[in-house]
Amino acid sequence: MRIPEERFNKLARSIVKALNAQGYVKAHVPESQLVERITRVFVDNMVEEQRIEEEAERMLNRLGRQAQGMDQRKILLGLKERIAKEKGFSL
Repeated sequence: MRIPEERFNKLARSIVKALNAQGYVKAHVPESQLVERITRVFVDNMVEEQRIEEEAERMLNRLGRQAQGMDQRKILLGLKERIAKEKGFSL
């Protein structure tokens, strides 16, 4: 499921405002720049997770008959976890 970037931006704004309000951070850059950076992290993370999902699906398709009769969702999840681990990515 693709999440619109604006939702990430809204979440990032909420995070920055909460951290500032509670005194957890003291920004040395404008708030808008922090929001943009956090939004970029969210979007980049989503893109990488989508790439891992697509790679796992390709691997599952290549397995073809070897995977028949098995739970395809479990296999796909296992493949995703393995790929993510190899890339140092946390799902």
